[in-house]
Amino acid sequence: MLHKNPNKFLKSIPKDKRIMCLDMGEKRIGIAFSDRMQLIATAHSAYNRKNISKDLGYLNRIFKENEAGSIVIGLPLEIDGQKSEWCETIIQFANRMIKKYKVNIYLQDESLSTFIATHILKIAGVSIKKSKKIDDKISACIILQRTLNKMNAIK
Repeated sequence: MLHKNPNKFLKSIPKDKRIMCLDMGEKRIGIAFSDRMQLIATAHSAYNRKNISKDLGYLNRIFKENEAGSIVIGLPLEIDGQKSEWCETIIQFANRMIKKYKVNIYLQDESLSTFIATHILKIAGVSIKKSKKIDDKISACIILQRTLNKMNAIK
């Protein structure tokens, strides 16, 4: 099921499984996972997209390998809160995942997550070249931590 409300998402997911997070890009998907207690987000990897079928297969494989029970996907809303064209593409992708794998997905506003990730890496002294390779997974980590913070405020 696709969730936009953190309360309903929290009630529908397994409490003892990790949560996977995706920062969707046209070329890459940043991936992060929570711990089993669903408190802390950790960057996992950045996947270079191939095609929808291969992307879904890869994401399902690492979802299972990491013993996740649900997914958070960053939704790139406009500054005024409106959906962009890319939002619709992401929602279609999420619905395909739900239909194929019967997983609960929560859409989290990802506003400024890539900007924050790039800024953090710059402060840490990471080169621009290396930053471009890892900022997607750091963005996914930021998006997931926002969701975890919301969920833990509800508990």
